Amino acid sequence: MHRFKASKYRNAVPKIPKKEESITDIRVGNLMSSHGNHIKASDIFMAFNVDAGGGGSLGVLPLEEVGRKEQSLPFLHAHADFVSDLDFSPSDGRLLTTCSFDCSIKLWQIPGEGIKETLSAPLCTLPQQPGRVENVLFHPAASEVLASSCGKSVTIWDLQKQQLNYNLENHRDLVQSFCWKGDGSLLVTSSKDKKVRILDPRGNSVVAECEGMEGIKDSRVLWLGNTDKIISTGFSQSRSREVVVRDVKNICSPLQRMSFDTSSGILMPFFDPDTNMLFLAGKGDSSIQYLEVSDTATSFVTSVSSQVMDQQHKGMAIVPKLAMNVMKCEVVRLLQLTKSSVVPISYCVPRKSYRDFHEDLFPDTFAREASMTAEEWFSGSNNPLRRVSLDPSKRQMECQKTTTAQEKPQKPTLKPKPATESQKPSVAVEKHSTSESRESPKEEANSQQTQQTVNKLTSSAGPEAEPSTKPRKTFTAARTSKFRHLHGTPMHKSNNIDNVRNLSISVLADSDGFQVNQKFAAFPLSGPGGQIAVVPLDKPGRLPDAGLPVIQCGSGVLDFAMDPFNKQRLATACESGFVTVWEVPNDGLTETINNPFVVLKGHNDKPNIVKYHPTAKGVLASAAMDLTIKIWDVDKAKDLITLNGLTDSVFSLSWKPDGTRLATVSRDNKIRIFDPRSQVSSLQTGTGPEGSRGARVFWGGPSGDWLVTTGFGKSSIRIISVYDSCDLSKVLSSVEVDAAPATLIPFYDEDSSVMFLSAKGETTIFAYEVSEEPPHLNELSHYGTKNPYQAVAFLPKTVCDIKQVEFARAVKLNKTSIDLITFQVPRVKMEYFQDDLFPDTRVWWEPSVTSDKWFTGEDKTQRTMSLRPDGMKALSEAPKPAPIARKYDSRHELEEVKSIEQQKEELLNSMVDKLRNYDDDPLPQDLQEGVDDDEWDD
Repeated sequence: MHRFKASKYRNAVPKIPKKEESITDIRVGNLMSSHGNHIKASDIFMAFNVDAGGGGSLGVLPLEEVGRKEQSLPFLHAHADFVSDLDFSPSDGRLLTTCSFDCSIKLWQIPGEGIKETLSAPLCTLPQQPGRVENVLFHPAASEVLASSCGKSVTIWDLQKQQLNYNLENHRDLVQSFCWKGDGSLLVTSSKDKKVRILDPRGNSVVAECEGMEGIKDSRVLWLGNTDKIISTGFSQSRSREVVVRDVKNICSPLQRMSFDTSSGILMPFFDPDTNMLFLAGKGDSSIQYLEVSDTATSFVTSVSSQVMDQQHKGMAIVPKLAMNVMKCEVVRLLQLTKSSVVPISYCVPRKSYRDFHEDLFPDTFAREASMTAEEWFSGSNNPLRRVSLDPSKRQMECQKTTTAQEKPQKPTLKPKPATESQKPSVAVEKHSTSESRESPKEEANSQQTQQTVNKLTSSAGPEAEPSTKPRKTFTAARTSKFRHLHGTPMHKSNNIDNVRNLSISVLADSDGFQVNQKFAAFPLSGPGGQIAVVPLDKPGRLPDAGLPVIQCGSGVLDFAMDPFNKQRLATACESGFVTVWEVPNDGLTETINNPFVVLKGHNDKPNIVKYHPTAKGVLASAAMDLTIKIWDVDKAKDLITLNGLTDSVFSLSWKPDGTRLATVSRDNKIRIFDPRSQVSSLQTGTGPEGSRGARVFWGGPSGDWLVTTGFGKSSIRIISVYDSCDLSKVLSSVEVDAAPATLIPFYDEDSSVMFLSAKGETTIFAYEVSEEPPHLNELSHYGTKNPYQAVAFLPKTVCDIKQVEFARAVKLNKTSIDLITFQVPRVKMEYFQDDLFPDTRVWWEPSVTSDKWFTGEDKTQRTMSLRPDGMKALSEAPKPAPIARKYDSRHELEEVKSIEQQKEELLNSMVDKLRNYDDDPLPQDLQEGVDDDEWDD
């Protein structure tokens, strides 16, 4: 008669919370297709996918959290690519594992109070996988045992040793899902080859196998607790969604098959072994099916009710039993992930009174502790899990026992691997004394006097100076440049780097967005946590489809710069407010690194620009939104100089080539020149480019004392202007380029005085020569590309092929590739070294002074080197050609030249000879017959 007995949970009804009882205003975005559920919960926290750029971030919140999280949601920047699955440890509610399309698996320790600020440093990272990882799932009974699926294999990990113990390659196609049996002795898997398999991981064998779902779409499998029953969800051959129940002992004969609708969403199954309640939620659906499992009923699974939600499911999770509100008869809680919220759905059994604990609804459940260690399970043990009561009074006593037990030695716990040699510990240095405390009264007086001078200069550059700053088109045909006909040529495709993926195109306009040196190229990726890819330039080819190792900064990157004296160091300005310095291994990145070489703390707001000193080793300048510029000694991790006097954020910062001065252009349309070691305020101030779109400044000119700016004028016209650093009140010359929205990013070659200008998303690289003679800016031949590029950077002169008259080599970053461009000057006698084009170049990649000496006031000029190849004669030493005899020489006729009078006389004589003499000839009228006189009378 049991089959006629009504279930006590059949009347459980879902409680749909009000909007203020949910988590709202989160950015989930369009989640990529994966076999995960995109949200998981422990009895303490919940974690879910969020859209923070690239898909590699999670939101982690306490389980009872509610309210709007538009600006206050802290992110867990987990991976460089989309997080495909995640899971909490059943024995530790703060231990989270994640896997990703970047081929990595990471473990995270959530702080007890939750994530208060962005987290990007994992507890440990398991060895890289050969492809993207689709699923991760903790062992239900053994601590520190994890299963994952990648491609056609399922891998069992020993987390204590951080090593792979079993690799089950028993599938002929992609593994779509798997699930542990309740005691953790067996695994059930579903695969794209339409098979359901029961695996014994420790025996590396297939216990049973049968045909799975007939449809071609994804399927899921779920083990019903510690029983011998499994269910699989998927699609039939007629494309209708199905649930199939099987007994492991006779897996080929289904116990039951249930058909539902023909929706396309994959059914996600959830089972509560304490109440035998089964829930089905389809991705993209808005309904939740509640079913009940019973061995005594006519059908093993019976449908109970269906609940329609207001929004579609992006994901779904079931909350562990220890987190239930038992005093309100809450037996199951689901978490619905929508496009902008997390909605808790509580299933409660109605009772007349909620004052007492209803023991009949809440049997003892599994405790939050492992029944064995990883070593015990790998050796063959199958210890049952301990059960605890959900009665609040008994749980209070249990907590007291647990607290006492924690004072005794515990079993081994998961610890991160020791840092490798390439991962040096970060150095956190507190903010140094402020610049105001370092200033003496005398310095303050000097500062005030300088400020008065600056005000005068600023006033002189006011309305009266506006006519001189008006841009004008220059006529450059009067002067012929040696580089007038320079031409760019793409290098062979064998030098390219292809398959660049997830390139970030949203870097702030203040950053150049691309850095290169003789060895590496660095560019930002769109993944979370401020990711920068560093690839070797000397190893061209195709980058991997997934798993590209990156530098993960932990927060968004606003700017980055390579150390000119150390090819392996990179400095980043981060949204966290810190400047971090990273060290890349000599052979390049082999794994993702998130431990910086040094962390520089001192700014009160986000730094947006970083620039290394051109001559002093280990000196770095950074400008921040707190309107200060700090000069750092990187090796000591201290800010020794703080420059102030700015009234708005800095667009661009540039060191003078000798390292004695610093120039800035700001949003307040001002150019400022600083002498950092003499005073903290600016020496001079002048009017710079108009508008707030962006600008750049750099030192140039024949002697290096000029300032050149690129920016915008009226009507979005891009303008190049030249200033004399001794007098910023007037513009020496200005040139209008064109009307476009992107800021022109300059590169100045001081050997040739050629300035290359590039802009994000354009197809032209402009070229101008900065000359000493007016009009100072001479337009050269520009270089055009077929497709828009993202950024352009230039390599040192030493990589140029001097024999082919190559004077510059650029590295061009495209959306999906990196290629090289050579810039040459056409010459006839290419067998000679063109010494008029290649003067001795400054060895800017070698420091001239140390940071200590520079901060004490010492300056030293960097050495120069000749670019002349061995055994090549200079053009100036080429022998002059001998004069060539001409077939016709007009000099022989100069001796016979006649005077003008002689020429006139000869001309008249020749004309007379040609004319006849008519003196003896009769006149025409004399030859005619006349008329007689008498004939006139008639």
